Amino acid sequence: MKLISIITVVYNNVELIENTIKNVLSYEMDHLEYIIIDGGSTDGTVEVIKKYLDKISIFISEPDKGIYDAMNKGARMARGEWINFMNAGDEFAIRSFDSLQKVMKDEKCSVIYGDVIIKREDGSLFVDVARPLDQINYLLNFCHQSSFVRTKLLLETPFSLNYKISSDYDFFLNMFKKGYKFEYINESISMFALGGISTGISKQYLKERLSIITSVHPTVPGKLLYLFKFLKTLIPVNFTSISKLIK
Repeated sequence: MKLISIITVVYNNVELIENTIKNVLSYEMDHLEYIIIDGGSTDGTVEVIKKYLDKISIFISEPDKGIYDAMNKGARMARGEWINFMNAGDEFAIRSFDSLQKVMKDEKCSVIYGDVIIKREDGSLFVDVARPLDQINYLLNFCHQSSFVRTKLLLETPFSLNYKISSDYDFFLNMFKKGYKFEYINESISMFALGGISTGISKQYLKERLSIITSVHPTVPGKLLYLFKFLKTLIPVNFTSISKLIK
């Protein structure tokens, strides 16, 4: 079986980190390694993590340059052939890793993704089904926590530190444009809690997504087409609030 590295990045999240740790450790660990990268928390997060050190493969706590710097650091430490980032507050929903292992045997496959269960702030749940892959040209069509990436890709092309909340989209879009194989599995892989750093529409979100789309698509018609499609995805959002954000 392929060794999979599960990486949790956390900073001052004492309220949620333990649930994520317990969830990851509830799975058969023979083919998994668990890495936790803490950014130098001071709120008790480190003390919670230390309760599980005997079951955690690698744990470090030190200042970093943000979430993507921490994720790159975890990738460099990973021994697994595949990596999943399951950050504090989120958890796996998949029953087992058997279906993933079958796909991981395909040497041509570089990214595996599936659906996600969204947990609203009121506790209610709904399944967000991954959208068609070609939509990645203007939005991330799956939840990052519901994906597995070959480690060598993350080592060759680390997450950019130029973006605060959208480097994962930048990474996946670039991999797609370069022709790497993405494989969809029809399962809910993770449960994602709304309310995190990349949840919702903000000025930072709009700025970064627009920058990525215009930088990756080389032709002017391509830029305009995918910018238009991206902006269409915002239609359900209150455009009054958006207009205030982009002034």
